[in-house]
Amino acid sequence: MAGDGAQDIQDVLQRLAEVDRRSREQESLVPATMVKEEDWQGLAFVLDGVKVISAMNEIRELLPYPESVTRVPGTKNWMLGLANIRGELLPVVDLQQFIGGGAVVVDDRSRVLVIRNRGASTGLLVSSVLGMRHLPISKQIADAHFDGTLGRYVYDVFGLEDGVWPVFSMAALANDEHFMTAAKQ
Repeated sequence: MAGDGAQDIQDVLQRLAEVDRRSREQESLVPATMVKEEDWQGLAFVLDGVKVISAMNEIRELLPYPESVTRVPGTKNWMLGLANIRGELLPVVDLQQFIGGGAVVVDDRSRVLVIRNRGASTGLLVSSVLGMRHLPISKQIADAHFDGTLGRYVYDVFGLEDGVWPVFSMAALANDEHFMTAAKQ
């Protein structure tokens, strides 16, 4: 009987070696990833008709618009209210309205980008999310800037075949005193 167990182990080891060998052969057939180390990665979304992008490490989570958002009395129009997300209260802000645009019309494409600053989370309602983008560092436009309210939060710009992509800084937004003051004066 002991011989049978040793033979079974040898068979298993031979099968594993064969699987490893075939996997290594197939590896050369799989295309290399499209992401290069010199690419910048971000999440693209639409803000008042403008395609913008934010660094992936500035966005904690992406959510559909919550079923229930409770309005907080005495707050500015862009402060939509509080939502209960997995037992935690999340302030939800209409980002488009905050920067001076019209209110987001909530539909199936609307999303809430969750950011975190100083230990607190905030949900930012946007009209739609376009997905993750990989932008070549070589396509950065030096010394570019945006005017208006949006320009306060744009710290970089990429010029691509499909247009100009401003990089929206969630950190700059979260540290803005106007954003921190949702109460009506």
